[in-house]
Amino acid sequence: MSQIAHNTKVETPEGPFTIKTVLKSPTAVMTRTDEGKVRFAISKSGAVTDGQAVLKITLEDGKSFRVGPEQVLLKSGMQEVNAANVKAGDELESVFAFPAGYAYKTDAGDEVESTGTIKVRSVEEDGEADLYEIVVERTGRFAFSAGVLGVA
Repeated sequence: MSQIAHNTKVETPEGPFTIKTVLKSPTAVMTRTDEGKVRFAISKSGAVTDGQAVLKITLEDGKSFRVGPEQVLLKSGMQEVNAANVKAGDELESVFAFPAGYAYKTDAGDEVESTGTIKVRSVEEDGEADLYEIVVERTGRFAFSAGVLGVA
C-alpha cells in the first residue's frame, strides 16, 4: 500500500505533478518494467488517510520527497524496503540514473561507473500530511519526481 504525502510529486508525461493532482482522474505515471524499461502506465486513486506522520527522504543530489513510514521503496537490486527502514547511505533504484555498470564522465571530468541507484543523504521526521494511495496498472511501481522508484 502506498503512502505518498499530498504535496509530493510523481513523474507524468506532462512533467512532475503532486500526487493530489495526479489522482483527481486516471493519469499516466512513469514506471519501470521488470525488464528495466522506463515507460508510462495508467494510475488510479486509492484511499486517502488524513493527517498522518511523514518522513522526508533527502537524496545525495539534494532532491527530496515525503512519504508515510510504510511506503515501500526499492533499494539496489529491486529489494523492497519500508521508508521507516531507509537510512543515510542506502542506495535506492532510480529511473534517472545510467544503467548499472555504465561508465560516464562527470561535469568535472571524472570517470564514474554508474550503480543505477541514488544514495540517500538523510531521513527525518517531517510532521504530518494527508497520505494518498496510488494504484499503477501493469507494474505496480511509480517514479517520484526525485527519480526514486516506489511501490504502489
